Amino acid sequence: MAPLDRPIRIGTDCSGMETPVMALRALKVEYEHMFSCDIEKSVKEQILANFPPKVWFDDLMARDNDSRSTPSVDLYVAGFPCQSFSAAGLGLGFNDKRGEVFFGCASYIEAKRPRVFVLENVKAILTNDGGDTFKTVMSTLKQIGSGAYHVSHKVLDTQDHGVPQSRKRVYFVGIRKNTVPAGFQGFEWPEELPRVSIEPFLNRRRKVPTMKDLPKKGGVTARSGAKEVLQQLKREGKDPLNKTYIIDIDASARYRNFMRDRCPCMTKSRAAGYWISSRARRMSLEEMLRCQGMEPGCFKQVVSDRAIGAQIGNAMSQNILERLFLKLLPLAGLVPASQALKDRFKSRAMMLPRSKVEEPKTGKRALEKAPKDKVTKKVGLKADGCETLADSGRRLVMVVRRGEALTTQLVEARDGQAGDHSFEVPLGVSEAGHGMQQIQEEEEKRSAILTKMGRRRCLCSVFFSGA
Repeated sequence: MAPLDRPIRIGTDCSGMETPVMALRALKVEYEHMFSCDIEKSVKEQILANFPPKVWFDDLMARDNDSRSTPSVDLYVAGFPCQSFSAAGLGLGFNDKRGEVFFGCASYIEAKRPRVFVLENVKAILTNDGGDTFKTVMSTLKQIGSGAYHVSHKVLDTQDHGVPQSRKRVYFVGIRKNTVPAGFQGFEWPEELPRVSIEPFLNRRRKVPTMKDLPKKGGVTARSGAKEVLQQLKREGKDPLNKTYIIDIDASARYRNFMRDRCPCMTKSRAAGYWISSRARRMSLEEMLRCQGMEPGCFKQVVSDRAIGAQIGNAMSQNILERLFLKLLPLAGLVPASQALKDRFKSRAMMLPRSKVEEPKTGKRALEKAPKDKVTKKVGLKADGCETLADSGRRLVMVVRRGEALTTQLVEARDGQAGDHSFEVPLGVSEAGHGMQQIQEEEEKRSAILTKMGRRRCLCSVFFSGA
């Protein structure tokens, strides 16, 4: 199919902050914004003030997609609600009214047949309902137009694409078969980039904080959360006042999470921002925007700070969308062949300092190189016990005791994600629901499973010794 000789027509559902439109603007792609849709009043106010579409829909489930009043588009993007599939929710999937919104998105694609669609959701949709939810999503999309689309999916992490936020999301991409060139072999996903430090994304600090510089607002949870994490890092020989740790101070001890030199997954419920240890303050809205791939100043704020913070946490990462569009638009003939799209995040990643997080070492050899007396002292385990488990090739996480002895002091890591984490371990639970995934209230952070831990509870810190 010939490339378009007019601006791209884009429409979005569950529009949020309209990062798809921001991505097109950043790529300098001409577009017509045909429609947006979102059920939240503050989202509507913000979009209409900044990216007004030709048509606004309050509820896509009440829309008649077959009607001429519903615009056709070339590019359709929707981040359908994740609460029904997230590990932080009840996991009801399609049995939840919000889960049914996916079928509203599929209905639009069936009726209007855009050249390209991009759908986004949390990683847990892949395993919800024993994997049946994912099978339903893929079969539904592949059956549209009796197989009119090449459909593929992949989990993409924001921090692997030029922005230091740990945020895994699954993206479903559909390209209409009659738009791709002859010999099409499948969609080529953006390659991962070196992980960058969070420092260039943060405002300069004014002074070196002290251990007494704690949150003044946010209640007892925020203040005690910051204090406990700082004290723990100090005990572990870390320097959180000069090295940057991003801390979820609004979480209870059980689910509290923090990361070195990168931001944990931002969510709607953390609208006030995470705590920056090296600045002794919460992240500003500008910093939160940068950690979602957006540029401060690219829109005017017409709603409250809290409303914007919630929208940032609920948005699709702009860097991911830009890098997807770089591949999708030329492939489907949505930009002229003569128009070269620039991958600004790749260029920046080559120039920005690398993340200071050390990736976990792998295999038995890495464990054997560690001083045995140090391991024994910190973990309270016999060194040969660690080596025996290493022989099996499993990823290991060691738990440092903070009080009563643990019945078992090893847990197995699924993702092997590097970083320092602290949480209150509910011993005696062997299901994944109490892994580090839920600490961040998002299923993509689940990286540990507690196993054979007895019945007591104690405060622990977790670090990776191998992957």
